[in-house]
Amino acid sequence: MSDTQHIPLNKLVESEDNVRRTERKRDIDALAASIAAHGLLQNLTVTERDAGKYAVVAGARRHAALKLLVRQGERAKDWPVPCHVVDAAAAVEASLAENVQRVDMNAMDEVEAYAALVDGGASAEDVAHRFGATVRHVEQRLALARLSPRIRAAYRKGELTLDVARAFCLDPDHAAQERVFKGLSKPISNTHAVRSALTQGRAPASDRLALFVGIEAYTQAGGRIVKDLFEDDVVLLDDGDIIQRLAFAKAEALRDAVLAEGWGWAEINLAGGHIEGCASERLRATQRKLTAKEKRRMSALDAEIERIDGELEDMEDGEAADTLWSERDKLDQERDDLIEATRVYDNAMMTHAGAVISVDRDGKAQIVRGLIRRGDMKAIDKLRKQAMAGDDGDGDDDGADGGAPMGSGLSKALTRDLTLARTRAIRAGVASDGHVALALMVCLLSKRSAGEGDLVGPEISSTPRDFGDGDFLQTLKSARAMPESFGECLALDCEALIACLAILVAETIDLTHDGAGARDDERQRAGDLIAAAINLDMAAHWSAGAEFWMRTPKQYALDAILEAPALAELGEKDRAAKLKALAKLKKSEFADAVAKTFAQSRWLPECLITPMREGAFAVTGEAAEAAASPQH
Repeated sequence: MSDTQHIPLNKLVESEDNVRRTERKRDIDALAASIAAHGLLQNLTVTERDAGKYAVVAGARRHAALKLLVRQGERAKDWPVPCHVVDAAAAVEASLAENVQRVDMNAMDEVEAYAALVDGGASAEDVAHRFGATVRHVEQRLALARLSPRIRAAYRKGELTLDVARAFCLDPDHAAQERVFKGLSKPISNTHAVRSALTQGRAPASDRLALFVGIEAYTQAGGRIVKDLFEDDVVLLDDGDIIQRLAFAKAEALRDAVLAEGWGWAEINLAGGHIEGCASERLRATQRKLTAKEKRRMSALDAEIERIDGELEDMEDGEAADTLWSERDKLDQERDDLIEATRVYDNAMMTHAGAVISVDRDGKAQIVRGLIRRGDMKAIDKLRKQAMAGDDGDGDDDGADGGAPMGSGLSKALTRDLTLARTRAIRAGVASDGHVALALMVCLLSKRSAGEGDLVGPEISSTPRDFGDGDFLQTLKSARAMPESFGECLALDCEALIACLAILVAETIDLTHDGAGARDDERQRAGDLIAAAINLDMAAHWSAGAEFWMRTPKQYALDAILEAPALAELGEKDRAAKLKALAKLKKSEFADAVAKTFAQSRWLPECLITPMREGAFAVTGEAAEAAASPQH
């Protein structure tokens, strides 16, 4: 049995018989606003309790909203609430019936109802206030109301999801919406496919050229921005021609600055394609020592970056953190510029070389200096020979002070350790490859006979060099029973002699360098050639552990980690989030995390990569084809 009564609000209490246990107070603010604007459209269901109280068994959210209106001064404490009074025995059943026997309103019905109110003269703000919704929610509903009737009808028929309908809102043109709708198989559930089809010809704000130009410059030039009401991170730039024009103008200013440095030429490559006509090698810079003023500024930058890193460690993501990251990026850029200013090129060679200006994926300008066109290689080689003729013979250059040797971004000490590991691996390979050892010997004797100097790498005229692999080579010698006299050598056949020769030649090889000396790129090229000849796989001898990443700059590691399979499989947004999280870690934690990411990946730094072998074995670019065995 039940009847309807008006019961004072302060006589109503919560009931344990209400079957809705969760979300009793969800969206109470919105419900309170709706009751204030339209009244209580549905009665509460209650049971009588002692002391004149009534327990609410159905309508807990409406009850909570009414109490909120009392606190806001919109209702009196004893405001009469229309209620259905039921027997206590029927309380649970009544509560269950109200919560189960209802159907949520179709989203498109709500959309069209909001649109009707606005068409009747109400503003989005008015509707939001009357229904306790945000203005953004109402604007989103109105955007859906402006969809093509065909799209709205398709939603009602279940041919597309609500998320897909939202994606169609990106372009207000009904013809464009219907064209995309027609071209997709039904039902449509892939929002990405819809957005991609509707945004062809537009550039996302995250596009590298858009980042390079900057939103402010783009809008000042008259560019139009399109924002997705439903996805905050979807921002599109509608005028691709403006982006291209501004990007090229900015790149031209950089080109003028590069030419002013003394380079023979400079090209702009905004498309990101391969630059044709350049030789495989580059002009390398040495690095001068920092001046006293530069050292002071470098110390101040490092201290400020360390301070910001300390603040970021305990800070959650948000506007304050973003501001600090922006400040840190500026300091990092200034530090990089300071290091770049210490890179010194030979002025005479610069006139025969050039640079390419491009833009990386983060929208930052990239200037690759020291590129050599194939037609300029003869002039460069002539200048190099002249420089070597005036050298004191040891080829070392101690003037470099930290920085990025050979363009690798690694320190001199780390480069030396890496090339030492490679030297050991090369010595082990040559010791087991008689043909390569013989080729090295013949090449050396041929160069000396022609008066062209010694061969880079093997120090045949010197005593054997020890790089910590003496026990390994001694084991090979013991297994071979190395001859000790000329007579013993004559008694051996050619195959045995070549096997002994391989060990002895390997013992002389020294290809270590720190990347900053005048002839270090020549030693690197010689190592590349020998490594290719013996098919050296450095991944079998060396791997990038935490101790390596502890010694590299953070930015070097962040750039390298983009090659890791674990990140390559992620989407662009997830990859960016992963990199940002890594960058926040302390150095030791960062090194461990990067090492773990590269585990089992066989990744190698550039100076350890063995290039593909082309043609017969040759030791240097100047050497003729060494005596290559047809069987090798």
